[in-house]
Amino acid sequence: MRLLIGSAVGLMLVATGCGGAFEGVPVAAAPSTTSVMTTAPANGAWDPCTIPDSAIEDAGLAVETKSWNLVGDLPISEDWLTCFWTNPLPTPWYHLGIFSSTESLDYLRERGPFENFQPIEGFDGVRFQRTIKYDEVNCGVAFGRPGGVVYLNLDGIARTPALADPCVEVERLARSLRPSMPASN
Repeated sequence: MRLLIGSAVGLMLVATGCGGAFEGVPVAAAPSTTSVMTTAPANGAWDPCTIPDSAIEDAGLAVETKSWNLVGDLPISEDWLTCFWTNPLPTPWYHLGIFSSTESLDYLRERGPFENFQPIEGFDGVRFQRTIKYDEVNCGVAFGRPGGVVYLNLDGIARTPALADPCVEVERLARSLRPSMPASN
């Protein structure tokens, strides 16, 4: 547990404290098990914790792991709304974070800690990976939306082998959850 919390804190420091290029762009990691309490930031971002539990369950995520923050009670950023879940296998291997902001998809491409943006054939999202390479499992899918951006980020659980290709899995999750998210630009 200490390793998990230490990893999450380390990721938050990288995302928010090391260099202006990552300012305001959260990085997904392990969720806490606190109850979900969300408040919309003044900027009007969409709240990913409003995705119905039935859609979360249909996507193959554990509804009971829903959390609005990584660790503790403080928000990751005042500019982003977040929500996290874990997959419910007997031995879960990843966490899924969904992030929403009034920033644009171009903001993620230009200022976010992500790279390798690729369109997904037959789908309105783009796939990406984190620029900082840890010995970890990671892949994401982002969507522009009127007034902002939404992205899903799959992060492997420390010391747990991946049971599938993370990019294939996050794309599957994005396709499953897309009807419960705001429309694209």
